[in-house]
Amino acid sequence: MEFQIQTRTDGPIAIAALSGRVDAANSRQLRRQFERCLKTTNRFVFDCQALDFIDSSGLGAVVTCLRKALATAGDIRLAGVAPKVKLVFELTQAEKLFTFFSDADQALASFADQHA
Repeated sequence: MEFQIQTRTDGPIAIAALSGRVDAANSRQLRRQFERCLKTTNRFVFDCQALDFIDSSGLGAVVTCLRKALATAGDIRLAGVAPKVKLVFELTQAEKLFTFFSDADQALASFADQHA
């Protein structure tokens, strides 16, 4: 399945729905889209429910996005990550960098909880 990213906002939070495969062929597309969104917000939910695959280049792109969000006092929460995709995060120990949620609604709510 071809990589696609659809973004929307929920108040001050951007939700990026990732689908297909994030790999060397399209990881730059993810970083470019993220940088455009970073101009308007620094809090993100990456909804990964439809993400089938991520390789090391894709993981690198997601970590780069996190680093840029953190540099602006923001954050990225990951939602709906499939077990085989999460395994890549676990094997590389990148799961220690992120907070995972079962769905985008829970990830969105976590931002509200943080500021309560």
